[in-house]
Amino acid sequence: MAQIYGYIRTSRRLQEGVLGMDPASQELQLQRAGVPFNNIYRDVGVSGTTGTQERRGWHRLNGRLAGGDTLVVVAIDRIGRRWPDTIRSICHLRDRGVKVRSLAEAEAQWTRYLEADEGSSEAFFGQVLTMFAAWVADQELESVKRRTREGLERARQKGKTLGPPRKFRPQQVETMRRMRDSGASLRRIASDFECSPNTVRRTLLRERES
Repeated sequence: MAQIYGYIRTSRRLQEGVLGMDPASQELQLQRAGVPFNNIYRDVGVSGTTGTQERRGWHRLNGRLAGGDTLVVVAIDRIGRRWPDTIRSICHLRDRGVKVRSLAEAEAQWTRYLEADEGSSEAFFGQVLTMFAAWVADQELESVKRRTREGLERARQKGKTLGPPRKFRPQQVETMRRMRDSGASLRRIASDFECSPNTVRRTLLRERES
């Protein structure tokens, strides 16, 4: 029996009030669209530049999807912000008979063409527009990165200290570095210092840049 599934992706763990960035907001929209709570899969704190096959939530979802099922997202860019990977993912789903639906008003009008019979002019139209939407999301990401770099450079020129306060003492950071150099995994180091692997990665990165 065909099922309806939902997928949530945010590059930050929580950004309340920002459309597309708040996991709870996305979840509410998906449920209102008829997606059962147990059929919603999440990748929270995962960048759109991370390939779909490298995401745990997407991997679990992909294992559940079957021909005739429908995947619902609040916007196509939730699947990804790098257009080649986004297109490959959508085409792979289509080849398996999985429909893709976007709740974004600007996209809902044309993503229905993705449900058309393969080889039809409507299906071709849907694929072209999907490629364009993915490309736009990619360009928006590059624009954000460029503005961020420009803002950081202006802050440096003004002598401002960038980034969050350091969480660890210099001696602790040195211990982290030595453990990493000796082959310890980020997860092992994080366990010893009671933090997340991402915190360890950021801490060591700041040390190299300082």
